[in-house]
Amino acid sequence: MENARQTAILSIIEHENVETQEELAAKLRDMGIIVTQATVSRDIKELRLLKVLTPSGSYKYATADKAEHGVSERFVRIFIESVL
Repeated sequence: MENARQTAILSIIEHENVETQEELAAKLRDMGIIVTQATVSRDIKELRLLKVLTPSGSYKYATADKAEHGVSERFVRIFIESVL
């Protein structure tokens, strides 16, 4: 069950901007997966999810590889704009 739940979490955050654990738990419940906030919190930790800033200024959960990609782009932009 844990593997299926974590796979569902990864699918949700891949396709939707999820800002809170409560919102993620509600989306899982909508899929028929019964969870508590504590379970979602533990899954977030096990999956090593991070909160990243979206272009609109809000935060969302993302996997570390997606977060690193955004950080790399930001560093490249800063470098290009600041190096003479």
